[in-house]
Amino acid sequence: MKDKYDLIVIGGGILGTFHAYHALKLGKSVLQLEKDNFPVGATVRNFGQVVPSGMTGDWFKYGCRSLQIYQEIQAEFDISVRKNGSVYIASDEDEQTLLHELKSHYDTLGYSQNLMDTKAIVDKYPSIKASYAKEALFFDQEVSVEPNLMIYRLQEYMQAKFEHYTILFNAPVVDCASKEDGVEVCLAKGDKFKADKAILCNGYEFKLLFQELFNQSGQESANYR
Repeated sequence: MKDKYDLIVIGGGILGTFHAYHALKLGKSVLQLEKDNFPVGATVRNFGQVVPSGMTGDWFKYGCRSLQIYQEIQAEFDISVRKNGSVYIASDEDEQTLLHELKSHYDTLGYSQNLMDTKAIVDKYPSIKASYAKEALFFDQEVSVEPNLMIYRLQEYMQAKFEHYTILFNAPVVDCASKEDGVEVCLAKGDKFKADKAILCNGYEFKLLFQELFNQSGQESANYR
């Protein structure tokens, strides 16, 4: 353990872990703290889809960059990224019209995809009824991950790759305070850690860490105990 880190990340889920990852790539020393003995919450309960085609505006750009990041890491270490692609199936004429509009939109953006007829759909997805599938739009570059595996493998990869990365489990944070020389983070068992900066990525429990802030907004303190 170090006396002081460049960054402390509070939360061991995917958001906190990728904050830690990018800081490590910049050469920073990072301490990541997870309150449980393994990540829980949305990180391991989602569907594991990395699907920019389902996003718009800036989020689409972020999604495309996410694809690149996942694939870059997968090239070095198996974090369960699988290039399964994603497909949108039209079952009537209105949905077909929407598919063609969607294709034109992504053609303009230079985001590759291709139309599939009924035969191609049934050949690729035998469980789909031919009477239902009129046409489909397939995005071959999109990927999926196994949410119950990916976060653990990602952290394993980071521990092996980066010398200045420390992750502690069973380390619930009860306070994060600004100091003259940075921040100080205190654990429930009394341990204290210092860093230049801290990033909070503890999901829905954000309000538990800053009860006073939420109480001042008119909420009853009992709601956050």
